[in-house]
Amino acid sequence: MHSKNLVIKSSLLAIAVASASAAFAQAPRKASPVLEETIVTAQRKTENIQDAAISIDAATKEELTRLGITDVKGLSKIAPALSVVNGGGSNNVFFVRGVGNFSVNAYTDAAVAFNQDGVFIGRPTATSASFLDLERVEVLKGPQGTLYGRNATAGAINVIPAKPELGETYGNVAVGAGNYETVETTGAFNLALGDQWAARLAGGYLNNDGYNDDGSANTDDAAFRVQIYGELSDKVDVRLSADYSTIKGDGNSPTFLGNYGFPFTGPSGNPNNLPGYNFNPSPSNVSSAHTGAQTNNAEAYYASLTTQPAFTGTAPMLSPSIDNTYWGVSGELNVDLGFGDLVVIPAYRESDGDVLFNNPGFQAAFNDDTAKQSSLEARLSFDTGPVDWILGAYYFDEKVDGIASFNQQSVQSTQELDKSTSESAALFASGTYNLTQELRLVGGVRWTDDQKQIKASNDTFIDICIRELPAFPGGPMIPNCDGAPVVPAGKTVEETLVLIPASDLPFGPPGIGTGPVPYGTVPLIPGVPQGPRSNLLLIAPVDVDSTQSNDKVTYRLAVEYDLAEESLLYASYETGYRSGGFNLAYERETYDPETLDAYTIGSKNRFMDDRLQVNAEAFYWEYDDQQASHFGLDGRGNTAFFTENVGNSTIKGVELDVVFALTSTTRLTGNVQYLENEIDDYSYLQQTPDPAVQVVTGCNTTLLEVTPGGEANWDVDCSGQDGRNAPKWSTNLGIEQAFDFDTLSALFTLDMRYRDDRWIGFDYTPPQRADSVTTFDATFELGSQDGTWSVLTYVRNFTDEDVKSITQVFGNVSNLVSTAYEPPRTYGLRLTYNF
Repeated sequence: MHSKNLVIKSSLLAIAVASASAAFAQAPRKASPVLEETIVTAQRKTENIQDAAISIDAATKEELTRLGITDVKGLSKIAPALSVVNGGGSNNVFFVRGVGNFSVNAYTDAAVAFNQDGVFIGRPTATSASFLDLERVEVLKGPQGTLYGRNATAGAINVIPAKPELGETYGNVAVGAGNYETVETTGAFNLALGDQWAARLAGGYLNNDGYNDDGSANTDDAAFRVQIYGELSDKVDVRLSADYSTIKGDGNSPTFLGNYGFPFTGPSGNPNNLPGYNFNPSPSNVSSAHTGAQTNNAEAYYASLTTQPAFTGTAPMLSPSIDNTYWGVSGELNVDLGFGDLVVIPAYRESDGDVLFNNPGFQAAFNDDTAKQSSLEARLSFDTGPVDWILGAYYFDEKVDGIASFNQQSVQSTQELDKSTSESAALFASGTYNLTQELRLVGGVRWTDDQKQIKASNDTFIDICIRELPAFPGGPMIPNCDGAPVVPAGKTVEETLVLIPASDLPFGPPGIGTGPVPYGTVPLIPGVPQGPRSNLLLIAPVDVDSTQSNDKVTYRLAVEYDLAEESLLYASYETGYRSGGFNLAYERETYDPETLDAYTIGSKNRFMDDRLQVNAEAFYWEYDDQQASHFGLDGRGNTAFFTENVGNSTIKGVELDVVFALTSTTRLTGNVQYLENEIDDYSYLQQTPDPAVQVVTGCNTTLLEVTPGGEANWDVDCSGQDGRNAPKWSTNLGIEQAFDFDTLSALFTLDMRYRDDRWIGFDYTPPQRADSVTTFDATFELGSQDGTWSVLTYVRNFTDEDVKSITQVFGNVSNLVSTAYEPPRTYGLRLTYNF
């Protein structure tokens, strides 16, 4: 199989280039008795995906359009192993086979490397830009420690734009409309500039109303890209690219499901109950799917809840908004040195985010940050007899500054990043030793050095209730400051101080913020003023000025064997690494890197004269020093949000991918993954105001101690649980039916996606277990045989299933439980004209 690839590699590339201009003038897929080839570059070389001895899914531009994938949130449609979570704002979280982390602040790293046009994007918050004029998207599953390096513990996503074409002038424009007042338009234009130069311009705009009842989950996105390509000689070519995009709108507002009573309230026998708590469902006019948090009924329900530790009512949530800008420039230089090929990719990118979101635990959450990154990668490919080599060097420098303020009603954490820098350098090598035409040994190694620095402050405002009343006659004493004000929502410390009603919410004595701040009440302090409702305000400051150094050697070993001309068998062992980082929490300022070792055996095959494709893979992963972000206790005994290394997991399973050209006009596809992701060791600390009040969690808890102030410190042990976003069964099935007429061609597609029940929240409470779900998408495309025009109609999620994406429990607001949903049924029409 590989020997055939060596012979035809250049011809495949020639075919791809020659037919690219025709791609803009394609009718819907015509009848064909054989399966097409998909060309990928995931291994830093051009090859047929069937010759790539790695775990990879890929989708072409036509497939992305048909599936309605306009940004990263839809990529799980092409890769069942991938989960993309968006619970509010513009932040996206990636999980591959359950490996990922819910934290997306400005100073943490993702577990899945996101690469746009060959450039690594450092911030998860900068991966939201719209897909525009793409050639394809590649999803790599498993650690990519050799060719991609840091922060690719779980895998990598490659977004690859269409490139300029020499000697061709052509273009297209597409307009579309759909329900929820959807309006979209895209266009691309390839311009020949003589014989040796060409330019390509692309732009797009997407706008729709929100699909939640409160108007949230709306979209207002725009993007533009320009590229220039030139052949300076027969041995040197260069490509320059610049892009700019904006994301506006409100984000996806979650829906209130109910709350865990404090204490011991609600109906008995509810399957959502926990030890010490009964689950109180919210009214149906609040909990219905896609309601959102800011309908009149939802706001009335929210106002009836109690915030902690002020133990008073809640203030209305602020209206969410997104105003993000992304831009970047990059270049690609290719030089034929005679003995090998040199590739150099310099790049600079900036992202400016200004987001206000209001997950139910927040009155408001502000993210206003700027990330600037520079990178340079150089690769040299050559062969020395039977060995094919790739040698490379990589440098990455990133600077982030900004403000993040999270107002949780009676607690507000305001984080000011004066400076957060990350500098990474790497050297890597990969070699393929061709023992015979059929048998190859592959080895790769990468040395990475990471240097990080942070200078930041975290000022936490805490509204404390100092009055206790019995929970019920003869019951335990609990804080009660009904009617007291909460902490007002301000983006900065200065804004918050101006908004504080000093007479109703007086400050505590100087210095109290440097010690433990109780979860519940504090003793009445003589001479210290208190509010009319027996509450006062404390400030707990944390200053972090720290550096961190990590270096790591990651590697890959593999063997490849061609069983037949179209059958490949491979086995590999690969390691991955995600760098450590910082927290703005006292004595929790840093955490260590995490690692993943992956063992894989797989086979890729074509049968029946290229009509049947069968790929299979078995995998076993060891996930160590797992990073998890959660609420816990800092070194002063205060509750804080931070990332720490919590334990280890074992991940194993199998995946089967089949494509069958049943006839020249009918094609069947199927992808099935079976996954076991079990947490072997996972524990953290948590605090409650009284030993009688247990932690709201589905994990095992052990009371460790009772503090002098009466608070209870607990060990929370989630060992034995399944990993998050790791359904046991994931299945994608599809059928394509082509029709050819004299002057017209048509294509009907039906796609089914099944996800088994799975955990979609941190706490493992019953509402955070999402039920299994099956969704269907359908399209019908009609176009001219010469490809001048086409009309695509679509219905996505046409059975209108309610699909939960993330469910959270907020202890600071009556243990409120909320969930965010994926889009409901959508439908529309798209007209494309090629010229």
